[in-house]
Amino acid sequence: MAVAANLAPNAPQKTRALLARDPRFLMAGFALIAVSSFVIPHTRGLVVVLLYTLVLHRAANLPLASLLKTGRNLALFIGLIVVINGFLVEGRPLAPSFPFISREGLSSGIHASVRLLVLVIGAAVFFAATPAEEIAKGISALFAPVSKDFARRVAMYAFLSAGFLPLFADEIRRITVAQGFRGGGFGGGPFRKLRGVRLLIVPLILSAIHRSAELAIAVEVRRIRAAIGGILVLEKISRKDYLFLVATTVVVATAGLVF
Repeated sequence: MAVAANLAPNAPQKTRALLARDPRFLMAGFALIAVSSFVIPHTRGLVVVLLYTLVLHRAANLPLASLLKTGRNLALFIGLIVVINGFLVEGRPLAPSFPFISREGLSSGIHASVRLLVLVIGAAVFFAATPAEEIAKGISALFAPVSKDFARRVAMYAFLSAGFLPLFADEIRRITVAQGFRGGGFGGGPFRKLRGVRLLIVPLILSAIHRSAELAIAVEVRRIRAAIGGILVLEKISRKDYLFLVATTVVVATAGLVF
């Protein structure tokens, strides 16, 4: 979650103008990207989808520094994925001096790493380009043909959850800094890092429970349940919405069929 927060830090409202305007098209496009990361069998095709998500990241006017910071945060995890697959997956040895590492394992690890990058960057761009209110509108429009009352309820939960994510990411940063001042940071060897994770998770869970209780009280006091229906009105579909969905479909289809 902190990784996604690095990639999508309180993006300005103008980012929506550079992608699709209708949240339903944004949701469909990024859902297609997410599904493609599991369906496309070849790494070359996934690399094409990854490059497209980087283009979307740039089109959403997100800072390059956040992308580089996220790359550093994921570097160790990606390295572990590649190395573990290299040892565990059977196949041809990488070299006579490295008989325990297989070429097929390294290829499988690289494929899984690219898939992870596609999912993380795609999710971050989606949340940066789509405010919580627009996500609620899109969900309401998708479920309205089934049940308007159910659509309104799901939209309210999505609106509150999406608005809660930045607070949750900020809470992670504050707890990390506080634990660092107390000598419980993430530096040092692997056992100290595991201890740091434990010192982070416990106060994070307690803070989440406390904030959830405050949020529930605020929803009832401000009568958000009754007022949510008045903001779930979508704008007219524009040509940019169709262009975004068509471009995403073409890229994913090309990556899956050609590469």
